[in-house]
Amino acid sequence: MKILRFTYGLLAAAALSLASCNVNDMPEFDDADAFLAFTSSSAKVSETAGSIQIPVMLTSRAGLSGTVTIEVDAEKSTAAEGKDFTIDNKTLTFDAANPVQKFTVSVKDNDEFTGNRTVKLKLTNTSLNLGAAKECTLTIEDDEHPLAFILGTYHASADSYFSNRGHYDWDITVARDDDDINKVWIGNLDPFFFANGFMAPEENNFYGFVSDDKTQILVPVDQEVGYKTEVLAGFDNPDPDEGSRLETGSNIIVEIKDGGAKLVIPNAWGITGWYNLFYGGVEFVKK
Repeated sequence: MKILRFTYGLLAAAALSLASCNVNDMPEFDDADAFLAFTSSSAKVSETAGSIQIPVMLTSRAGLSGTVTIEVDAEKSTAAEGKDFTIDNKTLTFDAANPVQKFTVSVKDNDEFTGNRTVKLKLTNTSLNLGAAKECTLTIEDDEHPLAFILGTYHASADSYFSNRGHYDWDITVARDDDDINKVWIGNLDPFFFANGFMAPEENNFYGFVSDDKTQILVPVDQEVGYKTEVLAGFDNPDPDEGSRLETGSNIIVEIKDGGAKLVIPNAWGITGWYNLFYGGVEFVKK
């Protein structure tokens, strides 16, 4: 009975609350809380792209007006203004009709490998409040990466080792690591997870190291899949029925063919569970 009385009390309170509100009332926004901010705290641009536009937004119900200055924090930037990039307009003006403004950062291709460079951008010199995203880090991606020949998207077509799983057509991605020039990240390597919505990088992104002679990618086994406790597994034979599972510390070999136009996994591999398993010889063709 106490539970029933408590429930009825909650329903009555909710009814009184609804009765006191006009469903057409709009929530009030105090412009004392208006603020300026980057729409994102990070951005990326290839050094071959030429330029990128970065937006800044003024959140204001009444349509306040004001200006803000874009400042480069040289001490926290690895790219040099005037050498690696320039900014077209460092003063932005906002009003009711223009709550979002953009400025352009032009980047230069230096035709040599220097690694990714960053630009730390800050909002300063304004009478308006600044939001949490008052800084933005722009990464200028170097296109002369030594592994550029294998970076990109590859397509595969293969039948699962398990007949009830059927045929798969899917894409994988090979992306560079920001810190190690010999390391890559392979996204959606396993098509079962890809087909069921587990997209890279959150659930299905595995790292590997490119050999010194640039002919192989060595992908360590037992990397976590991100789903339950399953891990990436490899075998020492193209046929898992005739081979043994690789021990911790071993690598799945991915062969680099035709100058990066094709990737081949010669031995069997899959996800423990077994959520999926493939015979060796699966080919990935660059798109």
